[in-house]
Amino acid sequence: MSETTQTRRFRWNSRSLAVAAVCLALSFLLSYIKLWDMPAGGSVTPASMLPVMLFSWLYGVGPGLLVGFAYSLLQCIQGPYVVHWLQFILDYPLAYTVLGLAGCFRRFRGAWALPAGVVLACFARFLCHFFTGVVYFAEYANAVDTLGVLLYSLSYNGTYMAVEALVSAVLVCMPQVQSALKRIA
Repeated sequence: MSETTQTRRFRWNSRSLAVAAVCLALSFLLSYIKLWDMPAGGSVTPASMLPVMLFSWLYGVGPGLLVGFAYSLLQCIQGPYVVHWLQFILDYPLAYTVLGLAGCFRRFRGAWALPAGVVLACFARFLCHFFTGVVYFAEYANAVDTLGVLLYSLSYNGTYMAVEALVSAVLVCMPQVQSALKRIA
């Protein structure tokens, strides 16, 4: 392994573990603050995903995916809604693990990079919920065709995920958040 590759490799230390623990605790705490609950699962919990995504931004996609997976386990404790094992995997472990994708653009230094990472992670989570909505919750659509089911899942899951993404993207653009990230990093 070259020296360049070794220096880029992430290693857990007491600081990164402490930051991960604080981010997980904040996300879990924020997930209990619900603006509204959707009738068939899902809710708007403003910025509950943000600490996990910020961890990914600070430490990279790999560690971010791991912290996202840990967050998914906490979400399972909070009261999962399960109709099938594959739906469970998509709606919980996979949907929350992909929050670690927020660190994808961290090597770029433009002001757009962090909000783009946040939107990417939220979109990836939306896709997980969209797919389960189409496959496992189609009966709620009262639709006679596939297009109706697709539109139902898009509008149902898109409603709360768009609000989550918008709130998170706006918050990461705030100068206070930017300066706090610089101090932590």
